[in-house]
Amino acid sequence: MPVTGPRSTLKVASAVHGAAVVVRVEGDLDAGTVHLLHDELDRVWESPGTSVLVLDVAELMFCDSRGLSELISALQRGQALNVRLILSGVQGVLRRVLTITGLRNVFEQHPTVAEALGHAADAGPRNPRPAGGPDSDSDSGGLYETAGDR
Repeated sequence: MPVTGPRSTLKVASAVHGAAVVVRVEGDLDAGTVHLLHDELDRVWESPGTSVLVLDVAELMFCDSRGLSELISALQRGQALNVRLILSGVQGVLRRVLTITGLRNVFEQHPTVAEALGHAADAGPRNPRPAGGPDSDSDSGGLYETAGDR
């Protein structure tokens, strides 16, 4: 008799807010579901006029290394396309994963979608970091935060 356990599920939905797109991610972001987020983000990247992408992860229950890799890829693609990526509602497992991997300060984060959209509208497509910050052009080690940033 085959043994079956609970299947991981992920719901992904997008909404347009002016020049911003909000992608809501709910459930488990793992090797079995990451393609759903990837496919939705591909649609966002193909949409003309998008200057801000807010990933609402408030309802994300789990994130494995494949999920984290997709988030990093989204950040890098956003930078290449001059689309500002903001995470909203980071908590629980994702907060721990970002902290443990040294990526917590690499992603711009706001507690709610409304705050993320408000900050995006105030600052424009990109929120410049101070010189020497994680996004500066200095060779400070790429995506990873330094121990002093924790």
